[in-house]
Amino acid sequence: MKKEVEEAIKLYDETFEDTFPTIPLLRGMPDDEVIEMINKCVAEGKDVYEMGYLSLDVYY
Repeated sequence: MKKEVEEAIKLYDETFEDTFPTIPLLRGMPDDEVIEMINKCVAEGKDVYEMGYLSLDVYY
C-alpha cells in the first residue's frame, strides 16, 4: 500500500468513529480512486455509507 493511501486512511479513521473499510474498498480500486473517495468523505463530513459507496444492507 502506498504511503499516500495509508495517510488518507489515517485521516478517515481520525475523522470518523468507524475505521475505513479496507475490504472491500481496497480490493479492485486503484489507489488514486481510494484517496479521492476518502477526501470526498472527509470534505462532506460523511462516511462511505452515508456517501453511498457502500451499503449497510450488504454483507461484504
